[in-house]
Amino acid sequence: MCKEIGEVLRDILTEVLNLRLDDLAWTQAGLPVRWGGLGIRDVATLAPSAFLSSSAATAPLVDTILPPEIAALPDPLAQAALRVWEGNGSLARPVGADTCRQRAWDEIVSQALFNHLLSLADITSQARLRAVSAPNAGVWLNTLPVRNLGLALTDRELKICTGLRLGTTLVRQHTCVCRAEVDVRAHHGLSCRYSKGRQARHSQANDIIARALRAADVQTELEPRHLLNDDRKKADGATLFAWSRGRQLVWDFTSPDTLAPSYLARTSAAAGAAAARAEQLKRSKYSNLANSEDIQFVPIAIESLGPWGAEATDLIAQIGSRLARHTGDPRAHPFLKQRIGLAVQRGNAVSVSGTSPLSDNLE
Repeated sequence: MCKEIGEVLRDILTEVLNLRLDDLAWTQAGLPVRWGGLGIRDVATLAPSAFLSSSAATAPLVDTILPPEIAALPDPLAQAALRVWEGNGSLARPVGADTCRQRAWDEIVSQALFNHLLSLADITSQARLRAVSAPNAGVWLNTLPVRNLGLALTDRELKICTGLRLGTTLVRQHTCVCRAEVDVRAHHGLSCRYSKGRQARHSQANDIIARALRAADVQTELEPRHLLNDDRKKADGATLFAWSRGRQLVWDFTSPDTLAPSYLARTSAAAGAAAARAEQLKRSKYSNLANSEDIQFVPIAIESLGPWGAEATDLIAQIGSRLARHTGDPRAHPFLKQRIGLAVQRGNAVSVSGTSPLSDNLE
């Protein structure tokens, strides 16, 4: 029955997203968001973890109800569920209080399935899998799709963002406007120099950060004219008054492509490597601002497939904390991360769609 339900869910997901999901893509889609999936759980995979945690949690009550000679007998259903659970590649069982938590059982299964996908992946898929399972990479999937608040993706955007996350076929093979060949997974659009999504993603992300600061009663200016680097280029934004320890906050946003050929060797080995490198390059580019005693310069690097740089994570956490104190809403920080995550995904969708002037590229 669980297998039949899983097939129905797969058919529904395929119909809704209009994507071709092979077995590997479906396995990934069934993983939790934190493990790079879509959170649409495969019932056959999740059921043993749910049963075993429930059985462990109710064991003391069962022992008090049943006679000792019956309670001492092994539970055949629990043993059957344990065999299925171990068949999913799981060996080390939860111990102590974790035996009563479904997530503890499910986390072991999810990690085993993720490692299995990683072992079968080529270098590009390894970079993709590591990226989408990084912290904050799936925040956009946890967003409530409220269209009036600008929190809903269009059907095309959702299809493209999901396809990039799962590594499925997105477009027919064609020639980009830059004369490069675009394969069916459409990764070229994320790093194309003619990408139409870069500027939109850049502007949206900076606007979200500036509005969050203003909502926290921090006066902010975008593209301040008087704060230039050695090449006379402006940073993306700055506070008008001191932000921390008497220093003004100045930031510059960038979104490097996780799957760009120049980053692939790094990102296939470690999640967030492109973001970390981009933050270093930004500090070098704006060294005159970074070395100033009156300025706290923070590069904000968020990769195309989701991983955040360390400095971006810290700064957005600080902004979210101030916003929560000012508004009284403890959810301000996760909401801010979700908005920024959506801005990055929208930029990806525009980049993929803009690889050709034709409108019929998407299947």
